Amino acid sequence: MASFKQLQEHDSIDNAYTNKAVVYLESEEDLQIMKERWFFDEGKEIEFKSVDSGEGGGCTQVINRVKSERDKGMSAFGIVDRDILMKKEKWDLWWEIDDQKFKQAKPFGDYIFVLRRWEIENYLLSPEELEIVLSDKAFRSRQEIEVVIQNLLKEAEDLKVLSAALIISHQYGQTFSTGFGFKKTGEVLQKQVENHLSTQIQSNDMSQQLINYVQKIEAFAEGNNELTRKRWERLNRML
Repeated sequence: MASFKQLQEHDSIDNAYTNKAVVYLESEEDLQIMKERWFFDEGKEIEFKSVDSGEGGGCTQVINRVKSERDKGMSAFGIVDRDILMKKEKWDLWWEIDDQKFKQAKPFGDYIFVLRRWEIENYLLSPEELEIVLSDKAFRSRQEIEVVIQNLLKEAEDLKVLSAALIISHQYGQTFSTGFGFKKTGEVLQKQVENHLSTQIQSNDMSQQLINYVQKIEAFAEGNNELTRKRWERLNRML
């Protein structure tokens, strides 16, 4: 099997003989979304590539790869998830609500685009697409989109708690196990999260910190308190 360095060199040679702009992504899953679902008609101008060669991808690999290609005079760009800001502890920008200010910040230079949503998969969470999948899976007729949005926003209340907990855990160098909180909702879920955080981090103020972070996430709704599409789209940046 070729080494990661050999694969990089092969790609660099390939890029040098094409007039396309090359856009690097964090993973094969991201590549599938961008190349096959959204930009399948732009193949003549743009080539999407994953930095994941089987030895691990991620945001840092994207940044390093773009720099390497740029240093060789090639037209290379990168797209990374918003959660890179959490990993790099750029907390002011992580909590930035204003999309225009967020766009202008460019924390990793002009050639690295940071998505406004937590991960690229968040962009797939449109009410229409979700309802198609859920209705097909359940062998039922499709609901009105207004009903779907209302259901999504009810789920978002629990997602705010889990998202806040993930942020806190990251700050303290902790993690959550896969499936944590499964089938738990409302106050039961919040209590489980509080207990887990208090045990992990051994702090007495976890309950208040969790509330504070849930409120910070709620602020991304930008005052859209009704169960509307706009509220879902605004909140979806931080879930």
